[in-house]
Amino acid sequence: MDPGRVMKVAVCAALAIMMSCGKASAQVLTDTSNAVLSVSLPFGNLTPGTSTVPSSTQVQFRLRSSNDNGYKVLASVVFNVTPTGPVQGGTTVSATDIGVGITSIVPGNATKTPRVDTISTGFDYNPASLTPVNGLTPYTNAASGRATLADIVANPNMTILSGSKIANNQGINNQNNFLTVTITLGLVGQFFTPSTLSGILTITLVDGP
Repeated sequence: MDPGRVMKVAVCAALAIMMSCGKASAQVLTDTSNAVLSVSLPFGNLTPGTSTVPSSTQVQFRLRSSNDNGYKVLASVVFNVTPTGPVQGGTTVSATDIGVGITSIVPGNATKTPRVDTISTGFDYNPASLTPVNGLTPYTNAASGRATLADIVANPNMTILSGSKIANNQGINNQNNFLTVTITLGLVGQFFTPSTLSGILTITLVDGP
């Protein structure tokens, strides 16, 4: 690929959620306005080069759970790439190029304390804060502490977060009984084959442990 040519890689990852049902204690997952979580996370067009700053985007959502056994957050990913031009010496962007981590968990004032909320191995990092070397992706895999979307693709419904009982009730009218969770995704502009990629990241809240 000509280094001066713009690489157009648009990423649109729409997060959908599923709530547990048929349980003794309800689990509720919403966006930060207490509505159904369904958002687009566009990275936009990326230019190939030796950037030292990943392009990043994030989503926040609320977890409510009154289950005595706590909660688990499961994740699944459907990932698709459509080349829009010839390879020309580049490589095709893949799920291994997109880092994903849980970068914040903020408890409301009415949540149970002390809290025990555990981010799964490899997801406890910020993909936006890593510095690429020679413009290459700094993301590896969950086992090495830098999870990518490929880890989730390979392990549908994998647990990425778990914890103890959040509050005594899960009512969405209560503005203090939830955890606010932030997931950050990162992607470094490289000499990829011109492509458009899309994916659906599904987040599911279920009973623990």
